[in-house]
Amino acid sequence: MSVNANVSEIAEFELPSLVFPFRAAQVRADAAELRAGTCAWAQRQGIVGLRGAARLQNSDLLDLGIGMTGSADAEHASVLLDWFLWMLLLDDRIDNGPWASDGVLEEFARSVRAIVEPRVVSTIATDPMLRTLADDLWPRTGGPAGSAASGRLAGHVIRHLDAQCAMQAHHRGERDLDLNDYLELRRDLFGADVFFDLIEIVDGLWLPTAGATGALVTRLRACAGDVAAWTNDVFSVEKDLALEEPANLAILLRRDRGGSWQDALDTAGAMIHDRIAEFITIRGELSRIASVAQARSLESFADRLQATMQLCLDWHRTTSRYHWQHATGASATTRERISTRSTPPSLLMAGFERDPYTMYRLLRDEFPVVHDEPVDAWLLSRYEDVRFALCDPRFSSRNYSWQLAPMLGRTVFQMEGREHTAHRTAVIPALRGRGLATLDRTIHTAAHDLAARVRVQLDQRGRADLVQDYCKQLTRDVVVAALGLPAQDAAQLQEWYETGFAYVTNARQEPTILAAGMAAGAALFAYLAPHIAARRDQPGDDLLSILCQYRIDGQLLSDDTIKGYCGTLLAGGETTDKAMASLLANLIDHPDHLAAARTDPHLISAAWAESLRRNPPFHSATRQTTTEIALPSGVIPANATVICLLGAANRDPRRFTDPDLFSPGRTDGAVDREFNAAATHVSFGAGRHFCLGSHLARAIAETGTKVLLDTFARLRWAEGFTPKETGLLLRSPESLLVQN
Repeated sequence: MSVNANVSEIAEFELPSLVFPFRAAQVRADAAELRAGTCAWAQRQGIVGLRGAARLQNSDLLDLGIGMTGSADAEHASVLLDWFLWMLLLDDRIDNGPWASDGVLEEFARSVRAIVEPRVVSTIATDPMLRTLADDLWPRTGGPAGSAASGRLAGHVIRHLDAQCAMQAHHRGERDLDLNDYLELRRDLFGADVFFDLIEIVDGLWLPTAGATGALVTRLRACAGDVAAWTNDVFSVEKDLALEEPANLAILLRRDRGGSWQDALDTAGAMIHDRIAEFITIRGELSRIASVAQARSLESFADRLQATMQLCLDWHRTTSRYHWQHATGASATTRERISTRSTPPSLLMAGFERDPYTMYRLLRDEFPVVHDEPVDAWLLSRYEDVRFALCDPRFSSRNYSWQLAPMLGRTVFQMEGREHTAHRTAVIPALRGRGLATLDRTIHTAAHDLAARVRVQLDQRGRADLVQDYCKQLTRDVVVAALGLPAQDAAQLQEWYETGFAYVTNARQEPTILAAGMAAGAALFAYLAPHIAARRDQPGDDLLSILCQYRIDGQLLSDDTIKGYCGTLLAGGETTDKAMASLLANLIDHPDHLAAARTDPHLISAAWAESLRRNPPFHSATRQTTTEIALPSGVIPANATVICLLGAANRDPRRFTDPDLFSPGRTDGAVDREFNAAATHVSFGAGRHFCLGSHLARAIAETGTKVLLDTFARLRWAEGFTPKETGLLLRSPESLLVQN
């Protein structure tokens, strides 16, 4: 029986009743200050963004780390808590996305070794977490640690990363994992010895490492580490089954020993209690053989390990991170009942990238309004709920203060009311009416030039990629022309907008993407500065000139505001090229519609509208509630982040007949409606924040498609090629290999 086979079945069980005979450490009087300090530190270091820091500040995610600081003074306590957050973020990077694949984790581990082992030649770290470790965390730890303790800590950090690499090898199918292998790895996977080293360091304890006493200390740590790690596994079963994570004690017990899910959970609970009993026995042995000089440190350390085990139990029992079906966990005397039939989906599940539409059906049918705990957002999937949220002003756009503003400053996206209207008015003239008519000539010229290059590619190689050779370049060239920027800078600007859009869609808050986005924003602003200065003096008829001369309440827009607009337009270009790629894929996949579009170019508009509905480039729009709101399908609390799943709403059978079909005729001739705020689909949003660039996107896609069809009479997929959509929140075919 494979572990993945277990994932697809319904698992039902009660969490075992775990009762430890220990007292947790007392709550620190300065816990709030300690938490705030670590959140601010993480932001300064660039390892969390605004949203991540806010969640850490307002949740219980740091409580376990705060508890482990014991009674250490504030300076030393902050070292341990900063380490706790660094390890927590690393664990999330590995578990919640593709970051650890393709050798990235192994290279990260080598870099960590270069930082913590002085014998290894160090390299310059570009990853924010590596920079933080090298420039701040490791030097701060070394002061109170001393060389011996630093050496032990370095070894345990490396063992933690080696264990993570071993698990990734298992995920790739390069290494089998049975129960015994897992038990050997589990303490290091959890990083228990790292935290125990830090407790020893911040408390100033000097423990024996050799002889009989040293051997007993090692065994004591092992018992405490197993209790902490296995407790994590017990409370992680629901989450690990949902995320298809096989590395879990209970999951492996059931796989290797058979029996029911309840048998596996009860066995795991019994193993934890056995380790507790062993810990107590070893502590008694230590007290009998320890010297007078050792006794105080050993007693203190054993007390701290006991408090940490109890903290682990209490934290896992109550934190929402491990209880997807409940706002809080079970009480100490109540066994929590779990059925994976009731486990809400999370955007971090692998299924969302493999096939989001199947996941959307599950959400619409079973969980139309649901809190996604790992993402810390409410998901809306039904059409009526999504449209309601996009149009109701109680769903504000304050989310852009963390989603976009750190990189591009305050833009029209996060504005409301009169301010929003005034700023929209600044952009509309260049993207509608005469401004768009001027751009039409640019679009036609760019499309014909690129189509000619594609013909050369087909003549020379027999195939071409319409994503790289046509869609991306066409959109990029038109957006650059709309801004009036030099055409030769288009490739450089494309790099910036791709990096910028990765920042905006960074649902996992990956630190390297946060850092790259900030750097890209700064570079773009520096690039734009002389162009803005020139347009202030000698304006033309391009969008940049319009922005430079526009006044609100008698005041010109600031340079930074204009730069933000330019960055937003460049980032928005990526949605257009991806949407156009989906349109071409839909047409080539449906030869009858392709043939009809050739004979009647007006049908391209209907096909474009239908492709936007069926395969939107951007699958979500984020909002923030200003008050508790009752939707048709459920209630969302105040101050909640809400993700409107556009891709799910556009395929809601309650609104669209046969929604999975590509059916250009469903617009019933009212094609123009699909490109304004009355559109039936929600790919451009809805209401007051309906996409400003919808008309420009339409012009690019429709003209670009017509030119392509006029140029190539027999456009079809290259031999053996099938288009494949990729991406989570931003989704489209990664390539379109064609022949003629």
